[in-house]
Amino acid sequence: MEIKFYYAIPFLYNLSPMYTKIYLTALLIILTTGCSSTIPLNATTNTESFTLPELNSKTQVYVGDYMIDEGIKVTDNYLVVKETVDGVTYDIGKGDYRHLGTESNGKMYFSHISTNGGYVKPGVFVDPPFALSLDKVKGLCVSTIFIKDATCYEQAQSEITRKSIESSSAFQRTLIYNGSIGNKINISYREFSGGNARQAFTNNVEYDMAKSRVINYKGAEIEVLDYDNSSITYKVKKYFR
Repeated sequence: MEIKFYYAIPFLYNLSPMYTKIYLTALLIILTTGCSSTIPLNATTNTESFTLPELNSKTQVYVGDYMIDEGIKVTDNYLVVKETVDGVTYDIGKGDYRHLGTESNGKMYFSHISTNGGYVKPGVFVDPPFALSLDKVKGLCVSTIFIKDATCYEQAQSEITRKSIESSSAFQRTLIYNGSIGNKINISYREFSGGNARQAFTNNVEYDMAKSRVINYKGAEIEVLDYDNSSITYKVKKYFR
């Protein structure tokens, strides 16, 4: 099995030389004989593309809404801890914890590192955390590299759900309606990577409806059916290149 030394080593700094020797001896035994509490690391991320709205469908949006929304979303299973757990052996912070893997019996394990500010903090003289899991009887459990479900909290408020979380591999590009002045409408083009706007790919464009009710941008073609300063009704004829 793979042992995460960088989780274990900082813990040794708090131990006396005698306890450090005992801890390292136990770790050596696990390395040479195998670990009965192996946490599965077989989780897979679901990545899929999306484009809205459907071609040739009559659509109405308001100022600030997306006229075209296209991109790639990254979806995973997450353990959501709804309230911070103040435990004797471990504190578990409120947050979302990404899926690590699932056992053959269906039990799921999640990272002890949160994607949005949560944490798992060990107390004094306890093994460092490695994974979190939910048990119908035991509640929210902390596993270490040595023991599965080493400590559990029955009253913890938590659940497992699927979420599309902003990721470095996520990508999105949009056309946004900004309203109109007279016969002219204003549209913004935006690109996002990992949830952050790419400034080099941000642009505002103005179109004169007195000249044409069909607008084009980066290969996208839109037929404008009606508009005013608060909303626009249109059909998308072509998506972005």
